[in-house]
Amino acid sequence: MLKKIIVSLLAIGIILVPNSANASSHAKSLQNLRMSEIMFAQMMIPHHEQAISMSETALKKSRNQEILKLSRQIKSLQSSETSQLTYWLKATNSSMAMDHDMKMSGMLTVKELASLKQLTGTQFDRTFLQLMIKHHQGALEMLDLISDSKNTEAKALAKAINSAQSKEITSMKLLLKKLK
Repeated sequence: MLKKIIVSLLAIGIILVPNSANASSHAKSLQNLRMSEIMFAQMMIPHHEQAISMSETALKKSRNQEILKLSRQIKSLQSSETSQLTYWLKATNSSMAMDHDMKMSGMLTVKELASLKQLTGTQFDRTFLQLMIKHHQGALEMLDLISDSKNTEAKALAKAINSAQSKEITSMKLLLKKLK
């Protein structure tokens, strides 16, 4: 239920952003984002995009109703968060990407992603859960970048990501036990 509320609030916030008065005041509230928050957004966008891509693969390949539900949830929530992070970068006239390569915790290799796409059945489900747990744990580590943020929106987003992904990790670990 909490996740639905968070998704709804994020969606409402994203819908309100184009309103000129709200967009202007919202953009001003983002002017106090520090380099750590900007770097977090630049890193978390591709991190979330990979989780969305993994979820889309699961939606095509899995027949497990719990994994399908989880994948829809991850895709929805992380799409909303990606829109929010993209807005941060646009509102602060920041580059969408970092000007240097930085290893992001939990990111899967090209080989891991290709291997996942080749799997089917329970083997796919098990591997998907193992890789998504690793991916989520990496995202939680990345929250350290904004752990001392003074920006209200950044703090709220960090709290929402921590809550949602911690719960999803717990759910995925339980699902993994059921599959063994």
